[in-house]
Amino acid sequence: MNIYQRMVILVLLLPLIGCSTSITNENDLMVEQYVLDRGYAIVHNEGIVHEYMLHKKQLVKMPYVQYWSVQDVDPLMYVGEKISTSKFIVSGHPLDENSDYDNPQTTVYVMSSATGIIGGYSYPTHSEMNDGWVYTIDGQTLEQHTGISYSAWLEQWQDKYK
Repeated sequence: MNIYQRMVILVLLLPLIGCSTSITNENDLMVEQYVLDRGYAIVHNEGIVHEYMLHKKQLVKMPYVQYWSVQDVDPLMYVGEKISTSKFIVSGHPLDENSDYDNPQTTVYVMSSATGIIGGYSYPTHSEMNDGWVYTIDGQTLEQHTGISYSAWLEQWQDKYK
């Protein structure tokens, strides 16, 4: 391959590299705007912290049960898609009120796919996720979100996704 052919290939590939970066930046901005639109002040944006291909069998395994249990969408719509989870530390969140810290903050995770924002979940920044269940992105418990008890919810979830 001569230098002329290499230059032509390079010129043809450059726009694709630029588009890839543009799409990533556009997605990052969309996810950040989603958090801001909820009325939260972003203290820190950690970007994408987890990516995975969603398989139906994950929907009955931890921690994916938690993540998907507090969404307003049916996770089956996203089976086979790559899910990206972005992490934000925010203030002005309803869970801030549960904090004993002088500077209360909440951790918010936003889930997205190639088709857009899916939703998210949250928990007080001072606690660990394994201290209990995650909250909806707006700070509701599973029971508040679904309107049923955990045991009734779990039975329905297992029947649907097992």
